Amino acid sequence: MPRYHFPAYIKTGKNRYRERYGLDFEDFKVGQVFHHRPGVTISQHDNKEECIKTLNQAMLHFDECYTAQTEFGKPLIDTTLAVQQLMGLIWKTYNRRKKIVGWRKISMVAPAYGGDTLYSESKVLEVQAGSEYDDAGLVEIVIYGKNQDKKTICEIQCDMLIFKRNHLPFSANGY
Repeated sequence: MPRYHFPAYIKTGKNRYRERYGLDFEDFKVGQVFHHRPGVTISQHDNKEECIKTLNQAMLHFDECYTAQTEFGKPLIDTTLAVQQLMGLIWKTYNRRKKIVGWRKISMVAPAYGGDTLYSESKVLEVQAGSEYDDAGLVEIVIYGKNQDKKTICEIQCDMLIFKRNHLPFSANGY
């Protein structure tokens, strides 16, 4: 199996380097799996704040007395909070993204609770060079949101356009 090497630094001079984030479209291959680190621990306070910001009044997210009587036993992490954190964790790998084209699926497959640490793992499902854009190609991925016990709690499937090598809008500046 070939080994892929994705440089994190570009030499800019003698003993000088610049960080490089994201992979070019040409670097993606069907079947690749990326483990994104670090993870993020979501507190129950974070969860309540998200519910307030999004006007989510579902008692399942913040009423411990109520949730103690449910199958979950304690408040669940709000789906929007989990999804935005899991998407945020993949930014380094997919930083050369032109745009997210669409969402195919977002599903919570197991409960997440305040105090859980979430991690993202992404898998490349499809790579299409021929798109309506000359400067980017289509990459379809599935993101598996996992907790500290490596249990999958969320699946997010989306399509994004990733800039092709040397087509990033500011490539002339060495990015």
